[in-house]
Amino acid sequence: MSDSRDFRSRIFESRIDRRQLFKGTAAAGAGVAAASMGLGHLTDASAQTVLSFYHDKSPWQDYFVQLGNSAQEAIGITWEPTPYSDTTSYQAALLAALPTKQSPDMFTWWSGYRIEDLYKQGALADVSDVWTQAIADGNLPESLGAAFTFDSKQYALPTHVSYWPVFYNKKVFADNGIEVPTTWDEFTAAAETLKSAGITPFGATQNGRWPSFIWFEEMILRSDPQLYLDLTAGKAKYTDDAVVAAMEVWKGLIEKDYFTSFDADMNNDIGPGLANGDVAMFPIGTWFQSVFISNGMEPGVDYDLFVMPNINPELTSKSIIVETGALAIAANAPDLEDSKKMGAWWVSPEAVTEFSNLLGDAPSNPQAKSENPAISGLVDSLSADGYTLYQRYWEASPVPIVEGAVDYLAQFMLNPGDLQTVLESIQQLAEQTWAEREG
Repeated sequence: MSDSRDFRSRIFESRIDRRQLFKGTAAAGAGVAAASMGLGHLTDASAQTVLSFYHDKSPWQDYFVQLGNSAQEAIGITWEPTPYSDTTSYQAALLAALPTKQSPDMFTWWSGYRIEDLYKQGALADVSDVWTQAIADGNLPESLGAAFTFDSKQYALPTHVSYWPVFYNKKVFADNGIEVPTTWDEFTAAAETLKSAGITPFGATQNGRWPSFIWFEEMILRSDPQLYLDLTAGKAKYTDDAVVAAMEVWKGLIEKDYFTSFDADMNNDIGPGLANGDVAMFPIGTWFQSVFISNGMEPGVDYDLFVMPNINPELTSKSIIVETGALAIAANAPDLEDSKKMGAWWVSPEAVTEFSNLLGDAPSNPQAKSENPAISGLVDSLSADGYTLYQRYWEASPVPIVEGAVDYLAQFMLNPGDLQTVLESIQQLAEQTWAEREG
């Protein structure tokens, strides 16, 4: 497990008063206040500080509640999670609240370029001290901090670490005589076999905007990993022949009708569809396992994971997309110190083990262990086979480019004949954005 962590671097007014202590004795309250960042001492759970916590991970709401209960028992601090069902409304609500006295204490966000603007706005609390202690305790790999670092300081902690493989229904594969594909030809042959059997080969959607980048990043990465790096860094153009060729591959898959309806809902359509065998495969972050599990699937038994094969057969390198989300503390947090204590506890082995196993996702703490056979098998193979990790497109390029690109890519999914126009539009946006950043 530790080896897999090392290669990550390659890559409102109704709120409860945060200072309120419920039925706690003065001594217990002092114990909470005096608890060290290393959290070496337990406190009386009746002495409770309630932090406000906003997130857009609605499928994880019950998990966040459970972790809050565990934190209360461990350190006398808990939180009140407020879920938002879609990313757009979440961003609007949070961005409006952060500069005000109605700011939440803690919130989830994204890493890399996605959190850069909040740093520039002074909306994030410096958590470098939490990182320093966590690294010293072996709770966080130092390399992971790059996703949250600006001017040599860290401004968020990882909520989780997720890989982006392909989920597949094991029974559907077995019933149709399909082995896990290791080449692109095997991958597309499996799709044709499934379609002939009346099963939708792939889940994909542009519902919610952001999912439209999933197949885009896979098509580019599977064609040429260096092209993916150059494209996201502004060193290659979206109109380059290699990008067009990769998009033509995706276009061909769409034209063969291998996908679910592009207005499908991930949680309510694609997840249940894969569970009942109507859909065979879905490339998505490992965090999405909670949806499959909630639909009665058992990891390693009913579903498993594989990495999408390279399109280019000459590629010998192995690669996979990775994401890490941000657990941030607001600069205007009503209870900054207890929020930091909560953050320090969140990256502890106990908290990461509990959360990653509830989520069925990969643990961010090298000392934590996954009980999920699908996850542990994937992590073992990534390490053994020397996979290189590439940051998810959503975080890997400046926000204005990505935000525009997902809309254009959604247009392409609905109208594949617009391929050239879509790429020209994204390139125009990219040129403008990079020029403004350099100006």
